[in-house]
Amino acid sequence: NGSAAMAGLPDPRKEAQAYISEKRVDILFQELGTRLVFERPEDPNAFLLSVLEGLKKNRSDKVPSTFFTTEDVMTLFDMFDPTGRGEISTAQYDNALLSLGVENPTVTLPGHASTKVDRATFARCVKEELAALSLT
Repeated sequence: NGSAAMAGLPDPRKEAQAYISEKRVDILFQELGTRLVFERPEDPNAFLLSVLEGLKKNRSDKVPSTFFTTEDVMTLFDMFDPTGRGEISTAQYDNALLSLGVENPTVTLPGHASTKVDRATFARCVKEELAALSLT
């Protein structure tokens, strides 16, 4: 029914999507779902409440909340560098970000990393990307 659009009324679907994006509700649900499936707690409701309380505390303490640890990030690098050369291609870096759920990277790799990304650069840039996605 196009009568609402024709009458100049706001589109409730667009308003809802704008709200979800602005308040980062989609990222919150993704984070909660990831943690729930990873942990598989006996009491999902209590677990989710605990995660939300932790996110609230981190926000008040101004501490970023990310699902992945530094160890996880370094393990991911090692997975993309199975021969242990200490560097990966920028294409592999992009794939690593996608595997972490970073679909639209915001961190620019340093100029010298135009073709290869070393372990330290990988760790720093991935942590920055994850912090940007943080809910706190």
